[in-house]
This record gives sequence, structure tokens and C-alpha cells, in this order.
Amino acid sequence: MHRLRRLALLTLAALSCASTGAHSRGQAPATRNVLLIVVDDLNTDLGAYGHPVVQSPNIDRLARRGVRFDRAHCQYPLCNPSRVSFLSGRRPEATGVYVLNTPARTALPDAVLLPQFFRNQGYFTAGAGKVFHNRATNDAASWDAYQDDATQDPEERAALQARYGGGDGRPSGRPLSSDGANTRDGTNTRAILAHLRSPRTQDSPWFLALGLHKPHLPWTAPARFFALYPDEKLQRPAEPALRGVPAIALQTELSGFAAPDSRIEALRGYYACVSFIDSLLGEVIDELDRQDLWSSTVVALVSDHGFHLGDHGGLWAKLSAFGASTRVPFILAGGNLPAGQVVTQPVELLDLYPTLAEACGFAVPAGLDGRSLIATFSSSPPSPSRPAASLVYHYDVAARSDVMARTIIGPSWRYTEWDEGRAGREFYWHADDPEEYLNRAGDRTYAEPQAQAAAFLRSLPAPKPGPANRPRALLPQR
Repeated sequence: MHRLRRLALLTLAALSCASTGAHSRGQAPATRNVLLIVVDDLNTDLGAYGHPVVQSPNIDRLARRGVRFDRAHCQYPLCNPSRVSFLSGRRPEATGVYVLNTPARTALPDAVLLPQFFRNQGYFTAGAGKVFHNRATNDAASWDAYQDDATQDPEERAALQARYGGGDGRPSGRPLSSDGANTRDGTNTRAILAHLRSPRTQDSPWFLALGLHKPHLPWTAPARFFALYPDEKLQRPAEPALRGVPAIALQTELSGFAAPDSRIEALRGYYACVSFIDSLLGEVIDELDRQDLWSSTVVALVSDHGFHLGDHGGLWAKLSAFGASTRVPFILAGGNLPAGQVVTQPVELLDLYPTLAEACGFAVPAGLDGRSLIATFSSSPPSPSRPAASLVYHYDVAARSDVMARTIIGPSWRYTEWDEGRAGREFYWHADDPEEYLNRAGDRTYAEPQAQAAAFLRSLPAPKPGPANRPRALLPQR
């Protein structure tokens, strides 16, 4: 009888868009579900973001259904620090997490993390794949169910063993002879589909999170996705010369390793992985269609950071302060949010947590460093623009010391200080230098925006001390 009464209440809530069903952990004042999709190492080389080559039809159709944030930036361009930030709603300055192996719960023992927030409201929460950085940094308090099992695809397993068993670190692609169903991403996608079809998600509001590993290295995907990118599609025009860029800025996670044997082959591997995970995402979108869940479900797609693809004189991977490393795709759809909108003002991954809370009818929790983005596309005029901020450490090989950069992204520029300016400053004017090759720091023509950026930087809290990630190929050899 109690179960029938609870089901009746949930049915009434679905009709009225205000839940009255009780749960042992709290009350759920809204019936909007959440599907969070976190993609690892995904930059904005996507059809929805205007890329002429990459085939991403499912991400593109998700963007057409909702709101695409054109200038979203992560707060630390490395997997774990970024995820700790946007899943806690705190800046890296507050978390002190700048390395890959510090769990969010260790850094912030009393924080209510994003999935946990919804769990506390009576939602069923389940994750599959790389949501937190890995199994060792996963947060048990956030989930009713969670999995991220090892790959069952022998070729993917061999590629992972080669990369993490002392490989040389160079980016490379490896086509799979399988259809990808038993890769980590294939398995985790099926797990989310199973949750979507489960009675558990029919009986209560839910928060599901799918963490896709690709296009993180090693670049393994079914061969048919490599075939989408013949050589002639991957030819790139000559890049502008770097001018005035401080040497400390030209570093990534893979600095010190040799460049790929072929940039075209590397691009093919990365883009094949993008199209592979896009196809898996299509299965999830199709299930939302089949169950007619769009009006009752908010879908968010983000990446943890961007990824260099041989630009800026041959940079690969993340961990730089350039836009190629900090800029990320960020899409919100469903839940009766407007379709086909584009927000062009700078926003932060940090804003994901409060935005999802408000989109589902909850008050934004106190103590978060981000802001809800609902007003950027739902009010007229939209909420005022504010700069985005990111933080990164590089390693000075000669001094054997870490050098911090703090970078501010405004509506038409980026301003960066290395070691508070002692190791260099950068200022890029995006109107004629959108990819950030010409450093105009100190140019009096741009004195006012540089002063504004420096003032905003000074308004941010001082970074909490913590160990910094260092590119392993640059470390002294024992």
C-alpha cells in the first residue's frame, strides 16, 4: 500500500512538475531528472562548434535541442583537478587539487558533491565510467550505484598496457577490429542504458552520469571511424608564427616526449575516437527519444578540458593556459530549456553545479564558487557577462620548480600572468588572433582591458597550497 501511494504521488508530481514524493534522504521539489555526460580530453573540434571535418552528428543534434555555450572554460586543464572543481563547485584555488591522484573527498571532506546533492534530494544516483577521475578517486557518498570496469576488448587492453606500461607517450591511433561494444566506453554506455530502462528510474527522480574515456589516449576506436578521415580531409593550413610568447607557456602534459611521426595520423586517431564516442552518445539520445524523456530530463554534456593537436609550434594534449587547452564544449538540453540557443559570453565549468540545481527547481546551494547560467539564456536582457578564470602549473626544468599561471578570459581577450608576472605576461586580442599566437602584453593599445583583467585576477582568492602536476618526461632522471 505504501509503495502504491508513493507511485501515485510521483505520477501526480510528473503531471504538476513539482514532486511531493518523500524519500528517506530528503524531499524532491522537482521531477526533472539529470543525465550528465562527461567526456575526457574533448576539445571543441565538433560540428556543433563549427568544425568543418569532425563528424559528430549526435553531439550536434543535442546542441540543436538546447543551449550551446560557445566560450566555456575549465578551471584547471587537467583531468582530476578539473573534475574536483566542477563536481564540488569550488575553484582549484579553494580545493588545492592540482594533481591527478587527490580525491575530491580528501581535499574537501565536508563538501556536498554534485551527484551527492541530488542524492540528498531523494534522487536515485548512478554513474558509469570516468566521472570522477578514476575508481581510486571516486566518491562513494555520491552514488547509489557506480561502475567503471576494465576493458573486455583485447586490443584496447593491449593499447592501454603499452601506454601505461612505460610507453614513450607519443600520441598515436590504433584501429580496433571489433565493433567497440566491449571497450570501456561501450560497456559503460550499456550500463547507463540499463539504468534508463530500470524500474528504479521509473519509481523516483534520477541523476545518471556517463563518463566517456575517449578521446583520451590511447586513441583506440573501431576501424570504421578511422575511415571517416582520409588524408585529404586532415590537411591543415600553415599556422601563424608565435610572437612574444614566453617560453614557460609552451608546455603541456606531453612536453619532453617526441612528436607523433605524422600529425595527420594523430589527427585521424583523435577524431576517430570523437566519432566513436559520438556514436555511443547517439544510443543514449535514442533511448531518451524512445521513452519521451526530454521534457522531464535535463541533459548536460561537458568535457573536463580541451586538447592541443599539434598547434602552437607542436603542442599536444592539455595543461597549457591557451584556449586550446582550457576551452571546452558545454551543452544543456531538455527539461523544457530553450532549443537552438548559443551563449557567447565566457562561462566556466564551475557553473555546471549551480546551473543543474536551478534547472531542476532547487535553490542553488550556498558556498559554491560558480553561478547558475539559467539567466544567460532565459532572461532579457541576459545576465551580465563576467570573465572566466583558469589556473595551471608548469615546470621550470632549469630551476626545478613549479611556476603557476592564472589566466582570465574576457569577452574578446585572454590575459595570463606567470608567477604573478615575474615569469611573463600574455595578452591575446581575439578579434584578429582567435587562436592566441601574438602576445600583446604591454601594448598600450590594449591598456584598459589588460588593467581590467589584472584587477579581476587580483579579486580571486589566493590559491591554496598543494602539490603540482609535472610532465613526467621533463622530470630529472634518476
